[in-house]
Amino acid sequence: MQRLRTISICLLSITSLLGLLRGYRMSNYGGDDSLLYPYPRDTIKATVFSNYAILGWIVFSLIGLFSVLVIVSIVKNFRNYGYLVIVEGIFLTFLTAIHILLTGFVFAHFFIIPVCFAVLILGVLQVPREF
Repeated sequence: MQRLRTISICLLSITSLLGLLRGYRMSNYGGDDSLLYPYPRDTIKATVFSNYAILGWIVFSLIGLFSVLVIVSIVKNFRNYGYLVIVEGIFLTFLTAIHILLTGFVFAHFFIIPVCFAVLILGVLQVPREF
């Protein structure tokens, strides 16, 4: 069980770092042309959002901050931290699927999709057995 917790912390630390950076970038510099994080203005018009700031705060909170909260709950060994890992896996999978639908499949998704499913499966494996 200790190995599953360690793997969960490693994967969630990567997703939290990327979520915090990406959310901050989207909320403060969305719509600017950049080599590192290009956010064309035409892409946001295909969504329900009017600008990148709202979407950036959603990514910042659901992926970045919630991953940090889950890491803290794993480290503190709360009884039901497995459910929080499952919820974070659902957030990651859902937002990645929406991103693929809107922008298309890119090379980075080869790495992101396995991480999403791994977090989801690790959460299922760490749920306390009550029956």
